[in-house]
Amino acid sequence: MKSIWEERNPIVANLFNPAFCGEVLRVAISNYNKNSSTNFPFAFSFIILPILLHEETRNKMPKTTKTYLFVWVEENDNLFFDFAIRARSMVKYTKEAISFLLMYEKININEDGEIIANDKRNTPIVSEDYAEYNNILKKAEMLGKWLAVTKNVKSIYSFFRILP
Repeated sequence: MKSIWEERNPIVANLFNPAFCGEVLRVAISNYNKNSSTNFPFAFSFIILPILLHEETRNKMPKTTKTYLFVWVEENDNLFFDFAIRARSMVKYTKEAISFLLMYEKININEDGEIIANDKRNTPIVSEDYAEYNNILKKAEMLGKWLAVTKNVKSIYSFFRILP
């Protein structure tokens, strides 16, 4: 990760800027915490962006959480054959987004390594130009709820074929 913003490839800088990636994470974290008796596990941070920023995967997500996460992944197995590689390639952007959120006090990490979102209502931007942005944030809400139902980090990671 380059520390000087101006030296970054402009395409990468635009696609993976920490404010945008941070907002995607914050929305998922917030919805996890609203729908769970526990706080968001830090380890879940690293699967949010690889799911939501991969257009084909995001577009295949169901409209509601009535479909179980594991069932959806099994039914869309072709989207996840390289998920571990995709997740690994997004680690630096996830870390940068978390740092951004911490710096601007949008999240806190407690002594157990769980993340708490300093909640702010998500207001969609009403414009055709922002349809994809709003869709990503809507799917982030859903993913947060989905993970809250499952909760077990080891199960999720093994199901996505991510090994330590």
